[in-house]
Amino acid sequence: MQLVYLDEAGISNPAQETYLVVAGVIVNPDRQWRQLENYFRDLFNASFPEREGDIDNFVFHAKDIWHGSGAFDRKVWSRKDRLKLLVQLAQVPRLFELPIVVGAYDRQEAQAGIQAKSPKVDAKGAHYFTHMNAFVLAVQGVEYWMAKNAPEEVAMLIAEDTPVIKSILKNVHQGYTSRMYEGHEEAFNAPHVIDTVHFAMKQESILLQIADHCAFIIKRHLMGKTDTRELYDLLAPNIQKEYTKATGIIFRVTADQISLVK
Repeated sequence: MQLVYLDEAGISNPAQETYLVVAGVIVNPDRQWRQLENYFRDLFNASFPEREGDIDNFVFHAKDIWHGSGAFDRKVWSRKDRLKLLVQLAQVPRLFELPIVVGAYDRQEAQAGIQAKSPKVDAKGAHYFTHMNAFVLAVQGVEYWMAKNAPEEVAMLIAEDTPVIKSILKNVHQGYTSRMYEGHEEAFNAPHVIDTVHFAMKQESILLQIADHCAFIIKRHLMGKTDTRELYDLLAPNIQKEYTKATGIIFRVTADQISLVK
C-alpha cells in the first residue's frame, strides 16, 4: 500500500494568491514512514534544542517559515536561517525519492471559465469548484503513477482537514473510486485508490507537512516568484508531469453543494 499526503495552497485572498495548488507526496509506509518521521524529529531537535523531543503538535508551516511568523518569528529567526530550514524541508522528496503530484489552476481564469458556463455560480462557489478540480487533478496524477509503478498495490489518501470543502471532496472521491464507473469512456476513475479520503490536521499527521511545503513552493513558482527558485528546483525532478486524462468526473451532489459542470 502507498499513502498519499495532500495539502493545498492559494485559498486566501485571490489578489495576493493568484494560483490554487493541491500538492501531494506518495509514501511507501513500510519502507519510508519511520525514516521520514525521524527526519522531522531530528530537524525539530536541531531547530529548537531547548525543546528537544517536544515535537508533538508542532508544525513546520512553510508560510510561517517564509514570512517569519508563528514559531519562526523573524526577530529570532533570520531570513538566512529560515531559508536554510526551507531548503532542508524542500529536499525531503528528493532525499526519500517521493513522487510529487500536483493539481493547479489560475484562480481568475478558472472562475471566469466556470461562471461563463454557469452564470449563477458565485465567486465562492467558483472557488470551491476550482479547489475540487485541483484536488481531482492531483489524484489523477496518483492514479497514473500507481498504474505505472505499483500496479498491484493500492493507495489511500490523507488530506488536510478543510471543514468547508470536505464534504465536496468526499463526494467526488466517492465517484472516481466507485467500481460502478470503471470503464466509463469519459469519467475519471481511480481503481488503485481505495477507501474514503481521510482528513487530519498537520499536527496530527506529521507527513502532511511535506505536502504543505510542496504546495507553498509550487504556488510561488506558478506565480512567477523568483525568490523561491532554489526551493522549486529541489522539488522539480520529483514532480510527476503525466496523469490519467479524462474529460469528466462523476460525483453525488447534495442540495447544498455546487452542481458539476464539465
